[in-house]
Amino acid sequence: MSYAAVLLCGGRSTRMGRDKALFEWHGQPLWALQIEKLGTLAPVRLLLSCREEQGIRHPAAECVYDPPGSDDGPLGAITRCLELVQMPLLVLAVDMPWMTADFLRERVLPGGFFRGEHGWEALCAVYEPRMLPVMQKALHQRHLALQPVIDACSPLAREMASEDRAFFRNANHPDDLAVPFLKPPMR
Repeated sequence: MSYAAVLLCGGRSTRMGRDKALFEWHGQPLWALQIEKLGTLAPVRLLLSCREEQGIRHPAAECVYDPPGSDDGPLGAITRCLELVQMPLLVLAVDMPWMTADFLRERVLPGGFFRGEHGWEALCAVYEPRMLPVMQKALHQRHLALQPVIDACSPLAREMASEDRAFFRNANHPDDLAVPFLKPPMR
């Protein structure tokens, strides 16, 4: 399957207290760790979705900047990237450092969305171009929540096994990344 991949880095990180994408973890900013993982998958196009003022750049990735003053969240970022690439788009959030390249390759890239106890895993999934009309309509109407958008698109649902949960864990507070035994997984 030909696909593009995007790392979402543009969030405001209010719970973290500072920019998650720039948070240093094991000697690297989170965004650098995550873009390396996506790069090992060899997507047709590799994108970084961020705010221009973050100063995030990578030689192998195309930057897709949030419009100045944008407050359309992940829905806006994913929609802009999907419009740009017009092919299946693997989405990964910067704050999921426990996601591995192997899990992405073997479990996420076959497509669909994982559904856990709190709903769809919207920030680690493959979005299809057929979803664009629903996404664009929701964005236009300022209905920015991803869960109803995904529901309306009737994606392939993949139930999350208990052993999968650790991969989807988010880092929302500095303490989430402070546990000394947690190493950044690549595979």
